[in-house]
Amino acid sequence: MKVALAQLNTTVGDLDGNEAALRAAYARGVAAGAELVLAPELATTGYPPRDLLLRRGFVRRNLEVVQRLAAATGATGLVLGFVGENPVRPGREFTNAVALLQHGRILATRAKLLLPTYDVFDEDRYFEPAAENTPVPFNGRRLGLTVCE
Repeated sequence: MKVALAQLNTTVGDLDGNEAALRAAYARGVAAGAELVLAPELATTGYPPRDLLLRRGFVRRNLEVVQRLAAATGATGLVLGFVGENPVRPGREFTNAVALLQHGRILATRAKLLLPTYDVFDEDRYFEPAAENTPVPFNGRRLGLTVCE
């Protein structure tokens, strides 16, 4: 499998700029013949978004970015980090998540399992960790989608 790495310097809070950078990186990966393009953790929002997550509109717009990027994908897959909504309650409202996009849609999402709470990291303040992580099918293979730790 040919994989392209989208080594991006995303900007915290710049959803439009980050989306443009992701689109450009995806286009470069497609042009290079990659089967899959991998983007960074929380690529839509920049890392770490911290208290921007308290703004509902910011999180909603981040989800809209993921939908637009999914719609723009073709045969080449795109894996990117974003702020997801926690489907399980009780718990924190959001997850530090990763999505697999291909053929105009979101094929799968997974939440980060291990949230750092040391040094400058305070992820458990904002995110609910995943209870498990299972492989996802992609082009006849099984992929593990993990986020950072």
